[in-house]
Amino acid sequence: MSARDRLDFLSDSWNRTRPELDISPWQVWGRVTRVHELFQLAVGRVLRGHGLAFTEFQAMAALVLSGPPYEANPNAIASFNLLTSGGLANLLGRMEREGLIERRTNPDDRRGVIVRLTESGLEHFDAAVLEENRVEHDMLAALSPEERQVLSLLLRKLLLSIDPDMFGDPDGLKRKAEAGPPRPARRPARRRPRNAAE
Repeated sequence: MSARDRLDFLSDSWNRTRPELDISPWQVWGRVTRVHELFQLAVGRVLRGHGLAFTEFQAMAALVLSGPPYEANPNAIASFNLLTSGGLANLLGRMEREGLIERRTNPDDRRGVIVRLTESGLEHFDAAVLEENRVEHDMLAALSPEERQVLSLLLRKLLLSIDPDMFGDPDGLKRKAEAGPPRPARRPARRRPRNAAE
């Protein structure tokens, strides 16, 4: 393949400037990062056309994947979105004000809540996901079906090697969501300094 991209030229510069460094990993990470940036930009444009942010779309996807009646506890949504509890609370509050979701008390845990996708939220998601899926296909148009499969397998292998907890166990994400956030580790008690006179 004769075509060269910006990463090739930058790599040449690094090789001249710091020849002692093996920057071959950057050939992968630089491109993965750039692909992710371009994907977020393209999908973001589509979602904005439907009045949605990417995190809202992800939260709605988590609820849709739960199946009818499209509801789940916040931990499941947080795990799907990789959000902190504070970020999730702000997200759900905004989505509720926009009429995309509704929250009610969890009948199995009076301290918890159940998040449910509203009819309006489902309509927004169904309209947006069709365009979002089209963008995903368009961005892979340069690859043949066989090349897509090879790339997918390689990325899966890479993810399993660096993030086995989330991706190696198909039920791990669900169990994490049901278990809730991990309890903070207890700090060991601080020892009082001895008095020099003792």
